[in-house]
Amino acid sequence: MRIFRLPFLNWLIFNAIAFYYLDTKNSLSWNFSGWMGILAILVALESFGWIAASLYYFYRYKTSPNPIVQATALITEGPFKFSRNPLYLAFTSLCVSLALFTQSPYFLVSGFVFWLVTDLYTIPQEEKFLSARFQEEWQRYSQQTRRWL
Repeated sequence: MRIFRLPFLNWLIFNAIAFYYLDTKNSLSWNFSGWMGILAILVALESFGWIAASLYYFYRYKTSPNPIVQATALITEGPFKFSRNPLYLAFTSLCVSLALFTQSPYFLVSGFVFWLVTDLYTIPQEEKFLSARFQEEWQRYSQQTRRWL
């Protein structure tokens, strides 16, 4: 089950499956117009904003966004002030954006499966390490900041 410790890979796999099913049904079409297209673009921009800001803070604190590499710092600023997992939130939001672009529930399903795997397996593993490594600081942070949003 080590693969569940690689959330970006999980996200890619779940969405690749959705793309595959849509493609085999010849149902893969993109809609960038109308209110759903505008909403999809806004959600995608929001997601990329969370990703960019999160990566900036990982760089600033000189720690890795890779969940397999042990964290050297507990980031509590920027997007981490609003969510303990802004990257995972962004990946989930991107699934919503893909669902809006393609008007397909497959991406909502892939987003839900990603969220479920991440929430039930990946995050608890990370939080176990962070609580042991950063003890009091983690305790304060986890009480002040929600896991998702």
